[in-house]
This record gives sequence, structure tokens and C-alpha cells, in this order.
Amino acid sequence: MLELTEFQQDAVAELLNIGMGKAAASLSEMVKRKVDLSIPCVEIMLRRHAIEHIRDTVGNEVTAVKETFKGTFWGDAFLLFPESQSLELVRALLQEDALPLDVLSEMEQEALTEVGNIILNACLGSLANIFEQNFHCDLPRYAQGSCDIIFNRNLAAARSADAVLLVRMNFSLKANNIHGLLTLMMDVESMQALTDLINTTFGMID
Repeated sequence: MLELTEFQQDAVAELLNIGMGKAAASLSEMVKRKVDLSIPCVEIMLRRHAIEHIRDTVGNEVTAVKETFKGTFWGDAFLLFPESQSLELVRALLQEDALPLDVLSEMEQEALTEVGNIILNACLGSLANIFEQNFHCDLPRYAQGSCDIIFNRNLAAARSADAVLLVRMNFSLKANNIHGLLTLMMDVESMQALTDLINTTFGMID
């Protein structure tokens, strides 16, 4: 199985940290609340274990916004929230505590897709700028359901035994008791392309 050096792990984490910092600033401005970030975690693991890690972090029933990105390296970027918190996030975005539940529900998909679009594009855009690369990103897709259904639906062509690079970063709005997870999931070939790019960009080639 491909392994990342400590330097490569730190590089991926720091690059994501930069991108997520920009995204968090945008989200903080939207909800008028402080957004806390965790230190990014970068690991290579079997795909089924990656899904288990995600389930352990945000629960089995989730709201997800996914973007597929393609370029020198490629993969799927997901923004995930516990399904039980999605309406609370919409309420925070709209800053309207008195809106009835049916109105919130009608606006849920559009509002959360827009949030996912802002956060995921900030992260991917940061990577593109640092590596001086262009990515093609599909339109963000919204989904609700169990982790198994969402990831099997989005990764139908993948095998659970495949190794993936899982990049995870937690964020939270403590004032609203909301937390979420940003993940990038890449296959082995894409991982190799990413490590080659890190080595080239940061002068790690002899």
C-alpha cells in the first residue's frame, strides 16, 4: 500500500488547513458566529474503514454535499453534517429563529448546497492555487441518508477493499451546537499523483 512520508502528510494537512481557514471565515461571516476548526488528519486506509471513521464522527444518518474534482489528482470532496443538525444550520444561516419548520425544510437543500459549495470550493481552490493547477469540479450534489447509502451511491464503481487517502477536518459552531466534517477521498493512483506534485512543488526531488 502506498505510504505518505511525514513531510507529505504534514504538507497535505497544512494545505487543507489554509483552504479550510478561508472557508471557515466565509461561513463565520454568513452565520455571524465563530467557527472552530480541528487540526486536519491525513490517513491512508481501506475504503470501508474510511466510511467507518466518518460514521463515528458525524453519525450514521447524515446530510452531505459532494463535489467530484478532476485535475492532476482527483477524488471526491464531501461536507457532512449529522442529519439532525441540518435544519439548525439553515436556521443559523438565515438568522431567523422564528421561521416555521416547514419553511426551513423547503429551504434546507438549497441553503446547505450553497454552504457546501462555498466551503468545498475554498478548500479545492486553495489547493489549486498553491500547486498552480486547474481543477474541474462537478456541480455540488446534496444527499441525505445513511453513510452506507450515501457512500455506496457516490462510490458505486469503487471496491470496499480499495485503499483511499482520507483527509478529515472537523469544524463546529459552538453557539449553535453544530458540528460537521470535511473529507477528501482519493484512490491510490490519485494519491501517487498528489505525492509527486508535493515533491515537485516543495523541492523534495533529488
